[in-house]
Amino acid sequence: MAGSASRSRTSASCGGRRSRLQRTGSAMDDEEVIDPKAQIEETCKPKCVKFLMEYEACAERIKKDTTGEAHCTGQYFDYWTCIDKCTAPKLFQKLK
Repeated sequence: MAGSASRSRTSASCGGRRSRLQRTGSAMDDEEVIDPKAQIEETCKPKCVKFLMEYEACAERIKKDTTGEAHCTGQYFDYWTCIDKCTAPKLFQKLK
């Protein structure tokens, strides 16, 4: 559509957990809008330290695995589920 603002979204590594939104083609050409999710996630990480410690302990254990079959997927998802559950209500309050 002509005259409408176009948006581009870039994601950092680590599963796209951090993102930056940038608007172009409008009066806000020089302004960059930062996604608050990454900042909120950082405030939630201390609440999920138990899951992080379980993940790190698993990662240390599997270093000794020579079969290549050991993994810590469950612990990884437990950690990020905890962070997501903490982040979601705070993020949606900002979107209202």
